[in-house]
Amino acid sequence: MRNAPRIFPTRLERGARRVYRAVTLFYVLLFFALLWPVYPLFAGIEPRIFGLPFSLVYVIGGVLLSFVVLWTLFTWENRRAVSPDSAEADLGPRSPPGAPGDEAAAVDGATD
Repeated sequence: MRNAPRIFPTRLERGARRVYRAVTLFYVLLFFALLWPVYPLFAGIEPRIFGLPFSLVYVIGGVLLSFVVLWTLFTWENRRAVSPDSAEADLGPRSPPGAPGDEAAAVDGATD
């Protein structure tokens, strides 16, 4: 299997699909939480937390929570990629087909 960019992977097992859907849902909800219908509910100056207005703490909390979710997803993907029962365990860089050093071209005896 080639190391192709996986923006929206199509062949995923059920657990992985569930994780990606949960992360996507989190970011959609976070996006709407920082927009007009929801944000004004938390946009007050009082209470102050560590001297910062609550509206600023609300945004900083969203950014920090976003960091934690991305870091957790990154860790989960790395752990999943190196597990022995994963189909995508070999994620090393690969050369394009027919490139010098390509074993398949050497076996076929193909030369340029």
